[in-house]
Amino acid sequence: MICSTKTEFLTGLRIALENNNVTDTRDILTDFRQHFEDGEAAGESEADVCRKLGDIDEIIKQYISEDAEQKAGTPEASGFGADPGTYAAPQANTGTQTNTGAQTNTASAAPNYYSAAHGTQPQTQSGANAGKIIGVLCLDFFVFSWAIPGLFGVIMGLIGTTIGFVVSGIAVFISGLLSLFIDLSGLVVTGFVPLSLIFLGIMLSALGGMLVIASIAAVKGFINVFIAIINLHAKAFVGHSVLEKIGKREDD
Repeated sequence: MICSTKTEFLTGLRIALENNNVTDTRDILTDFRQHFEDGEAAGESEADVCRKLGDIDEIIKQYISEDAEQKAGTPEASGFGADPGTYAAPQANTGTQTNTGAQTNTASAAPNYYSAAHGTQPQTQSGANAGKIIGVLCLDFFVFSWAIPGLFGVIMGLIGTTIGFVVSGIAVFISGLLSLFIDLSGLVVTGFVPLSLIFLGIMLSALGGMLVIASIAAVKGFINVFIAIINLHAKAFVGHSVLEKIGKREDD
């Protein structure tokens, strides 16, 4: 089965691994998720990465074979043939033939389908990079130093406006209700009749409710932006992300 999206591929692979009781399913999914991140960093689409990774049915066969050999624990499965002085690589791995007839194992325990398609081994954790660190520090000084406080101020203003609309709407609505039964003209001079105050209070409260939704979305977006900045620094200094965005699914 050739997939066309990251979610479709990872979901299909996870189901296939679980159905065949393959061990280390979580680590395998993490490795393949990293392939998509590497492809995205290289400017490739999810469909391109899916094509290079290949058919899930073929991928799962390899893991099933390796898992069975690991569980068997026989001399043949562990790589030792009938000859005690000869080391034979498992059929699931690849090797180079020496002049003595012995196999030299050159494959890792888990096959790397993505590197086979590219011809090179992708870097999963590149570590610190001087160029990236300098670039991030420049962003901190020229962009983030004013953009983040400014964005924070806008969000706080939105929250304050939201609270103002909600509180005033409730207050106007209550004063309208009280005006139906109590003469408040000596205390509050509004120029509105009680029914007008009630409808005005409802309108202000409804507007405040919409602003509450907008404020929640704005706060969530600000947190995700902050997380993205933290991950940008983490990739520059340690080579990988350290936080997940709010609301992000596991397969995304």
